[in-house]
Amino acid sequence: MIIVTSPLRVSLFGGSTDYESFYKEHGSFIIGTTIDKYIYLSMRYRSKILSNESVITYSKCDIVNSWNEIKNPLIRETLKFKKLEKSIDFNSFSDIPTRTGLGGSSSFCVGLLYTINKLQDTTQDKKSLIKDAIYIERQILNESGGIQDQIWPIYGGLNTIEILKDGNFFVKPLSVTEEFKKELQSSMILIYTNDQRSQDEIAKSHDHTDKLAIKQISHQAHEYFLHEDIKSIGKLLYESWKEKRNISNLVSTQKIDNIIETVMSLGAYGVKLLGSGGCGFILVICNSTTKQKINEIFENNIMSFNFESKGVSEVFNYKA
Repeated sequence: MIIVTSPLRVSLFGGSTDYESFYKEHGSFIIGTTIDKYIYLSMRYRSKILSNESVITYSKCDIVNSWNEIKNPLIRETLKFKKLEKSIDFNSFSDIPTRTGLGGSSSFCVGLLYTINKLQDTTQDKKSLIKDAIYIERQILNESGGIQDQIWPIYGGLNTIEILKDGNFFVKPLSVTEEFKKELQSSMILIYTNDQRSQDEIAKSHDHTDKLAIKQISHQAHEYFLHEDIKSIGKLLYESWKEKRNISNLVSTQKIDNIIETVMSLGAYGVKLLGSGGCGFILVICNSTTKQKINEIFENNIMSFNFESKGVSEVFNYKA
């Protein structure tokens, strides 16, 4: 039995510049972190005394003789891609709902590839695994989106991601002190909008659009990180949100606009909606006084979190 955790992420700056249509022309520069909210995956080969069927459990349970019978497209195509031949028991669950802007789908894909590798006793370097996840999601499944979400769960941590025009990428930890990381983390709040929407149409609306200002803001934010200037980082977060909101009329809703207006009126340094848009989690950066006010108003929709640095990890491995 193999059990794996794959972390979710908070993308701070540079989101949407990781679309191929943009980085092929301009490159991309992204700042973000993984957090201690996870996709959990377990897998084992079925015992010979059990049936030859595979039992695939996610939000549903598929009992199948062929991978083609699996109803979940991501699980089905990943198992086919890896050419897994023996019957298996597979189970997965998550700390958060799906389609909420924390990179859950890609974290799931990366985690599933990693779990299969562990089950098969095969090794795969980080970039190769990421490229497989990108290929499955963007080519086989033909889902719209960028490539940062496949990178975050492999590396883990508070990092920058630079994507070159040829698609090659480099991940570097932010050069900041541990004290600053703790202060930054304590300055952040995640507010759940309590909405879920299909993301593909929204993700498509980000493609082939002008995002040079978002990339420029990301580079400026990097300078503020190096100076460990949380207030200025927060202000740029809000500027980045305004640029992102202008990408498409699908990015925001009246509910999201109202929440953002409320937290800014309470004195937040900055705020943005995470993910491609329409629903999910709103990230706020603020001082302790404002944080207390926000907690009082949005008490039932606040999700506590911490930064994490391990990335996708095997937490249990037993082979009889």
